[in-house]
Amino acid sequence: MRITVQLYTVRNELAADTAGTLKALGKIGLEYVELGGLTPASVQEWKPMLDDAGLKTSGAHYMLAEYERADEMFEVMHTLGSNTLIVPWVPHETFATLDSIKKFADDLNAAGSKARAAGFEFLYHNHDFEFAKIDGKGGWYHLAELTDPEIVGFEVDMAWVKIGGEDEVAILDQYSSRVGALHLKDMDVTKTPRWTVAGEGTVNLKGGLAFGTSHGIPFGAIELDESPMAPIDAVKGSFEYFKSLGYC
Repeated sequence: MRITVQLYTVRNELAADTAGTLKALGKIGLEYVELGGLTPASVQEWKPMLDDAGLKTSGAHYMLAEYERADEMFEVMHTLGSNTLIVPWVPHETFATLDSIKKFADDLNAAGSKARAAGFEFLYHNHDFEFAKIDGKGGWYHLAELTDPEIVGFEVDMAWVKIGGEDEVAILDQYSSRVGALHLKDMDVTKTPRWTVAGEGTVNLKGGLAFGTSHGIPFGAIELDESPMAPIDAVKGSFEYFKSLGYC
């Protein structure tokens, strides 16, 4: 499993200096980034900067509504040379009732069918609210039952699983055939912000790494929603932690 970084971590730095920030990530030793939201126009600006920084794309986040313009999205992915599409978030109310989850599952199946037909892997990225109980069990479990396992896979964010009250490694094992990528995010609820450099929190990242290795998961992403230090330094510290364990 290779280590990538979700660029949301350095969103402010990218807004101030896109090329310089990408180069800084490359200098850390990263070879991959996970990005999102690029259009056929903006990818023409980004691709040369990624190339100049020595970075490739591990996958891309696109909101579900963007699948209404799926051909444009697929064009971007072909330009980037990446085949993994990820739905990163939905409003909390999507998991308010079993009916709303059923509607979301139908929408995921439809979007995923478009992606799969075009040759892309299609994943949904969790947060914590998916694990609130609906009719006696977490919404995540309803979603897994209601989506087609041949179409919809998961990018499991280990920290959000833990925050949601579930065992972050057990859920990987339970849905092993549907896990396509990991967010190797660490956190400690006693700290502010709760997000930490990898290896400094309470998430069982070593368990995630072992799962990724044994199941052939191609990428695990560094991500901090908020950083306790300069985000580039947090990414560097996280990368060095994973490198010390034999992952880079």
